[in-house]
Amino acid sequence: MWKYANVSVRGTSHAKNDTPCQDYSLSRTFEGPGGTQVLLAAASDGAGSASRSDEGSELACTLFADAVGRHFDRGGQVEELTREFCESWLGRFQRAVRARAAKAGCRSREFACTFLAAVICEGAAVFIQIGDGAIVYAEKEDEYMWAFWPQQGEYENMTYFATQSSAKKFLQHSLHTERTYGEVAVFTDGLQRLALHYQTRSAYAPFFRPFFSVLRRLEEEDHTRYSDSLRAFLDSDRVNDRTDDDKTLVLATWQREREESS
Repeated sequence: MWKYANVSVRGTSHAKNDTPCQDYSLSRTFEGPGGTQVLLAAASDGAGSASRSDEGSELACTLFADAVGRHFDRGGQVEELTREFCESWLGRFQRAVRARAAKAGCRSREFACTFLAAVICEGAAVFIQIGDGAIVYAEKEDEYMWAFWPQQGEYENMTYFATQSSAKKFLQHSLHTERTYGEVAVFTDGLQRLALHYQTRSAYAPFFRPFFSVLRRLEEEDHTRYSDSLRAFLDSDRVNDRTDDDKTLVLATWQREREESS
């Protein structure tokens, strides 16, 4: 039912400084009630000034995926992924970070990262975000909207992180029911200026259309090649001339019509 791909690419500034990619992403599906297929698309951007933010971004995504997986293993529904559920995950994440920081002899701030996630099935969707980056979705083909506008901190080029003691205050959560979201993209702030139109505060459809046009037609055996092509694009001069930051893009399309016709 879902076709999806995720890629995180090191930015040119990180390559010059010989630092790792601090972004992390994942995409996977779970079996929901009645055998429905549920998509999870998640991404996290580690703070460039934090020495262990690559660990933080991976931990944020994997802990959330584990929590969502347990939820569906117990027969839970997408509609039950409430704000309280997300706050509970955030608390576990911050405790895990504090434990790692204590073991490493550093502050939790060194694991600072943003977080974005979309959990979608037929008729329900939950979007979660702390910090910048964005989630873009489509109810109709090629008509894209954002879930939350990227969060900016008190000053330019600042944002909020899931490791902050005040992170719960900045956690954005929205639940949508009785709608079908056929396509979704999750991306970190390295792609904001390419994927969003700031003057009109809208998703820039020409950025997304080529990706989804190919993904819709993709056969399963071509998945690796598609991911390789996506990685090559994100690391191309065309993109690197616009941003030197790490870049993450998660894409998913729901193939209901193809399955029904077969």
